[in-house]
Amino acid sequence: MLLKSMNRFQASAWHLLASANIATLFALVVFLLWYPEALAYASGVTDIFLLLLVVDVVLGPVITLIIFNPQKKELKRDLAIIVVVQLAALFYGMQTVFIARPAFLVFNATGFDLVYANEISTENLANAKLPEYTSLPISGPSVVAAKMPSDPELAGKIVSAAIFGGDDLQHMPEYYVSYDSQKQSVLRNIRPLEDLKKSNNDRNEKVLELLAKYSAVNDEGVGYLPINAKAHDVIAVVSRISAEILEISELRSL
Repeated sequence: MLLKSMNRFQASAWHLLASANIATLFALVVFLLWYPEALAYASGVTDIFLLLLVVDVVLGPVITLIIFNPQKKELKRDLAIIVVVQLAALFYGMQTVFIARPAFLVFNATGFDLVYANEISTENLANAKLPEYTSLPISGPSVVAAKMPSDPELAGKIVSAAIFGGDDLQHMPEYYVSYDSQKQSVLRNIRPLEDLKKSNNDRNEKVLELLAKYSAVNDEGVGYLPINAKAHDVIAVVSRISAEILEISELRSL
Protein backbone atom coordinates (compact mmCIF):
# COMPACT_ATOMS: atom_id res chain seq x y z
CA MET A 1 0.00 0.00 0.00
CA LEU A 2 2.83 2.39 0.79
CA LEU A 3 4.38 2.01 -2.66
CA LYS A 4 1.04 2.65 -4.38
CA SER A 5 0.67 5.95 -2.53
CA MET A 6 4.02 7.25 -3.79
CA ASN A 7 5.05 8.86 -7.02
CA ARG A 8 8.43 8.19 -8.60
CA PHE A 9 10.03 11.31 -7.10
CA GLN A 10 9.02 10.38 -3.57
CA ALA A 11 10.22 6.80 -4.04
CA SER A 12 13.55 8.00 -5.40
CA ALA A 13 13.96 10.44 -2.49
CA TRP A 14 13.30 7.71 0.09
CA HIS A 15 15.73 5.42 -1.73
CA LEU A 16 18.36 8.16 -1.74
CA LEU A 17 17.90 8.79 2.00
CA ALA A 18 18.23 5.09 2.85
CA SER A 19 21.26 4.70 0.58
CA ALA A 20 22.97 7.73 2.08
CA ASN A 21 22.45 6.44 5.64
CA ILE A 22 23.90 3.03 4.79
CA ALA A 23 26.82 4.62 2.94
CA THR A 24 27.54 6.85 5.95
CA LEU A 25 27.77 3.80 8.22
CA PHE A 26 30.14 2.11 5.79
CA ALA A 27 32.28 5.25 5.56
CA LEU A 28 32.52 5.48 9.35
CA VAL A 29 33.84 1.92 9.51
CA VAL A 30 36.45 2.62 6.82
CA PHE A 31 37.70 5.99 8.02
CA LEU A 32 37.42 5.53 11.78
CA LEU A 33 38.24 1.85 12.19
CA TRP A 34 40.37 0.59 9.30
CA TYR A 35 42.05 3.79 8.06
CA PRO A 36 42.11 6.20 11.04
CA GLU A 37 43.66 9.69 11.05
CA ALA A 38 45.86 10.39 8.03
CA LEU A 39 46.18 6.73 7.04
CA ALA A 40 43.38 7.06 4.48
CA TYR A 41 45.37 9.78 2.72
CA ALA A 42 48.62 7.81 3.05
CA SER A 43 46.98 4.74 1.54
CA GLY A 44 45.17 6.55 -1.27
CA VAL A 45 41.81 5.06 -0.31
CA THR A 46 39.84 8.27 0.23
CA ASP A 47 39.08 9.30 -3.35
CA ILE A 48 38.49 5.76 -4.59
CA PHE A 49 36.13 4.75 -1.80
CA LEU A 50 34.19 8.00 -1.78
CA LEU A 51 33.77 7.76 -5.56
CA LEU A 52 32.40 4.24 -5.13
CA LEU A 53 29.97 5.44 -2.46
CA VAL A 54 28.76 8.40 -4.50
CA VAL A 55 28.21 6.33 -7.65
CA ASP A 56 26.46 3.56 -5.75
CA VAL A 57 24.32 5.90 -3.64
CA VAL A 58 23.24 7.98 -6.64
CA LEU A 59 22.78 5.18 -9.16
CA GLY A 60 20.19 3.23 -7.16
CA PRO A 61 17.79 6.16 -6.61
CA VAL A 62 18.21 7.27 -10.24
CA ILE A 63 17.18 3.82 -11.48
CA THR A 64 14.26 3.88 -9.05
CA LEU A 65 13.22 7.25 -10.48
CA ILE A 66 13.26 5.78 -13.99
CA ILE A 67 11.46 2.48 -13.40
CA PHE A 68 9.05 3.39 -10.60
CA ASN A 69 5.41 2.95 -11.51
CA PRO A 70 2.94 2.15 -8.70
CA GLN A 71 0.68 0.34 -11.21
CA LYS A 72 3.44 -2.02 -12.29
CA LYS A 73 2.89 -5.59 -11.08
CA GLU A 74 6.61 -6.41 -10.94
CA LEU A 75 7.51 -3.23 -9.04
CA LYS A 76 8.50 -4.93 -5.78
CA ARG A 77 10.63 -7.43 -7.63
CA ASP A 78 12.37 -4.73 -9.65
CA LEU A 79 13.08 -2.62 -6.57
CA ALA A 80 14.40 -5.68 -4.73
CA ILE A 81 16.80 -6.38 -7.60
CA ILE A 82 18.06 -2.78 -7.51
CA VAL A 83 18.67 -2.95 -3.75
CA VAL A 84 20.46 -6.32 -3.99
CA VAL A 85 22.76 -5.10 -6.76
CA GLN A 86 23.40 -1.86 -4.86
CA LEU A 87 24.29 -3.68 -1.63
CA ALA A 88 26.44 -6.19 -3.51
CA ALA A 89 28.48 -3.34 -4.99
CA LEU A 90 28.88 -1.73 -1.56
CA PHE A 91 29.96 -4.98 0.08
CA TYR A 92 32.41 -5.66 -2.75
CA GLY A 93 33.94 -2.23 -2.23
CA MET A 94 34.11 -2.79 1.52
CA GLN A 95 35.77 -6.17 1.03
CA THR A 96 38.38 -4.66 -1.29
CA VAL A 97 39.17 -1.87 1.17
CA PHE A 98 39.27 -4.32 4.09
CA ILE A 99 41.70 -6.70 2.39
CA ALA A 100 44.12 -3.84 1.69
CA ARG A 101 43.76 -2.12 5.10
CA PRO A 102 46.84 -0.99 7.08
CA ALA A 103 47.85 -3.85 9.38
CA PHE A 104 51.15 -2.85 10.98
CA LEU A 105 53.06 0.39 11.45
CA VAL A 106 56.58 -0.96 11.61
CA PHE A 107 59.54 0.97 13.03
CA ASN A 108 62.53 -0.05 10.96
CA ALA A 109 65.91 1.55 11.73
CA THR A 110 65.16 5.26 11.12
CA GLY A 111 61.44 5.52 10.48
CA PHE A 112 58.18 3.69 9.95
CA ASP A 113 56.79 1.56 7.15
CA LEU A 114 53.03 1.26 6.80
CA VAL A 115 52.41 -2.40 5.97
CA TYR A 116 49.10 -3.51 4.50
CA ALA A 117 47.17 -6.70 5.16
CA ASN A 118 47.52 -7.92 1.58
CA GLU A 119 51.30 -7.43 1.69
CA ILE A 120 51.84 -10.10 4.35
CA SER A 121 51.61 -13.68 3.14
CA THR A 122 49.86 -16.35 5.16
CA GLU A 123 53.18 -18.17 5.42
CA ASN A 124 55.00 -15.13 6.82
CA LEU A 125 52.19 -14.53 9.27
CA ALA A 126 52.35 -18.13 10.48
CA ASN A 127 56.11 -17.77 11.07
CA ALA A 128 55.66 -14.98 13.63
CA LYS A 129 57.47 -15.85 16.86
CA LEU A 130 55.22 -13.76 19.09
CA PRO A 131 51.53 -14.76 19.24
CA GLU A 132 50.28 -11.18 18.98
CA TYR A 133 51.70 -10.96 15.46
CA THR A 134 50.19 -14.18 14.07
CA SER A 135 46.96 -12.45 13.07
CA LEU A 136 46.12 -9.22 11.29
CA PRO A 137 44.55 -6.43 13.37
CA ILE A 138 41.21 -4.98 12.33
CA SER A 139 40.91 -1.67 14.17
CA GLY A 140 43.82 0.22 12.66
CA PRO A 141 47.45 -0.87 12.42
CA SER A 142 49.40 -2.24 15.36
CA VAL A 143 52.59 -0.33 16.13
CA VAL A 144 55.57 -2.70 16.17
CA ALA A 145 59.28 -2.75 15.37
CA ALA A 146 61.23 -5.02 13.04
CA LYS A 147 64.69 -6.20 13.98
CA MET A 148 67.15 -7.55 11.43
CA PRO A 149 68.44 -11.03 12.38
CA SER A 150 71.95 -11.12 13.84
CA ASP A 151 73.00 -13.88 11.42
CA PRO A 152 74.81 -12.02 8.57
CA GLU A 153 73.89 -14.65 6.01
CA LEU A 154 70.20 -14.52 6.86
CA ALA A 155 70.24 -10.73 6.94
CA GLY A 156 71.93 -10.70 3.53
CA LYS A 157 69.22 -12.93 2.07
CA ILE A 158 66.51 -10.57 3.30
CA VAL A 159 68.25 -7.55 1.79
CA SER A 160 68.85 -9.36 -1.53
CA ALA A 161 65.25 -10.55 -1.73
CA ALA A 162 63.97 -7.02 -1.11
CA ILE A 163 66.20 -5.60 -3.84
CA PHE A 164 64.71 -7.99 -6.38
CA GLY A 165 61.11 -7.31 -5.38
CA GLY A 166 60.66 -9.94 -2.67
CA ASP A 167 59.50 -9.50 0.89
CA ASP A 168 61.39 -6.91 2.91
CA LEU A 169 61.96 -7.03 6.66
CA GLN A 170 58.76 -5.15 7.47
CA HIS A 171 56.70 -7.81 5.68
CA MET A 172 58.03 -10.61 7.91
CA PRO A 173 56.24 -10.84 11.28
CA GLU A 174 58.79 -13.43 12.45
CA TYR A 175 61.18 -10.50 12.97
CA TYR A 176 58.67 -8.27 14.72
CA VAL A 177 59.44 -7.20 18.26
CA SER A 178 57.54 -4.88 20.56
CA TYR A 179 57.79 -1.20 19.75
CA ASP A 180 58.73 -0.43 23.36
CA SER A 181 61.78 -2.70 23.13
CA GLN A 182 63.23 -0.36 20.49
CA LYS A 183 62.47 2.83 22.39
CA GLN A 184 66.08 4.04 22.52
CA SER A 185 66.51 3.56 18.79
CA VAL A 186 63.29 5.50 18.17
CA LEU A 187 64.42 8.36 20.40
CA ARG A 188 67.80 8.60 18.66
CA ASN A 189 66.15 9.07 15.27
CA ILE A 190 63.39 11.58 16.10
CA ARG A 191 63.63 14.74 13.99
CA PRO A 192 62.70 18.34 14.94
CA LEU A 193 59.21 19.51 14.02
CA GLU A 194 60.74 22.73 12.71
CA ASP A 195 62.25 20.75 9.82
CA LEU A 196 58.76 20.29 8.42
CA LYS A 197 58.78 23.91 7.26
CA LYS A 198 61.45 23.02 4.69
CA SER A 199 59.58 20.06 3.19
CA ASN A 200 56.07 21.53 3.23
CA ASN A 201 56.32 24.94 1.59
CA ASP A 202 52.87 24.43 0.06
CA ARG A 203 51.38 23.53 3.44
CA ASN A 204 52.84 26.24 5.58
CA GLU A 205 49.54 26.83 7.39
CA LYS A 206 49.27 23.17 8.42
CA VAL A 207 52.87 23.19 9.65
CA LEU A 208 52.20 26.28 11.77
CA GLU A 209 49.06 24.67 13.18
CA LEU A 210 51.03 21.58 14.17
CA LEU A 211 53.78 23.66 15.78
CA ALA A 212 51.22 25.73 17.67
CA LYS A 213 49.47 22.60 18.87
CA TYR A 214 52.62 21.39 20.59
CA SER A 215 54.01 24.80 21.54
CA ALA A 216 53.07 24.27 25.18
CA VAL A 217 55.34 21.23 25.27
CA ASN A 218 59.02 21.68 25.97
CA ASP A 219 60.99 22.38 22.78
CA GLU A 220 62.72 19.05 23.16
CA GLY A 221 59.50 17.19 24.04
CA VAL A 222 58.08 16.41 20.60
CA GLY A 223 59.49 15.54 17.19
CA TYR A 224 58.56 13.42 14.21
CA LEU A 225 59.53 10.34 12.21
CA PRO A 226 58.75 9.63 8.54
CA ILE A 227 56.19 7.02 7.50
CA ASN A 228 56.64 5.28 4.14
CA ALA A 229 53.20 4.46 2.73
CA LYS A 230 51.56 3.21 -0.45
CA ALA A 231 50.21 6.44 -1.95
CA HIS A 232 51.66 9.32 0.09
CA ASP A 233 54.47 9.35 2.63
CA VAL A 234 53.34 11.02 5.86
CA ILE A 235 54.77 11.57 9.34
CA ALA A 236 54.25 10.37 12.89
CA VAL A 237 54.46 13.00 15.62
CA VAL A 238 56.42 11.31 18.42
CA SER A 239 57.18 12.10 22.05
CA ARG A 240 60.89 12.57 22.72
CA ILE A 241 60.35 11.24 26.23
CA SER A 242 58.21 8.11 25.84
CA ALA A 243 58.55 7.48 22.06
CA GLU A 244 54.74 7.36 21.97
CA ILE A 245 53.10 8.23 18.66
CA LEU A 246 50.95 11.28 19.41
CA GLU A 247 49.34 11.57 16.00
CA ILE A 248 49.82 10.89 12.31
CA SER A 249 49.88 13.90 10.00
CA GLU A 250 49.60 14.30 6.22
CA LEU A 251 52.70 16.52 6.24
CA ARG A 252 55.78 15.34 4.33
CA SER A 253 59.09 14.42 5.87
CA LEU A 254 62.24 16.34 5.03
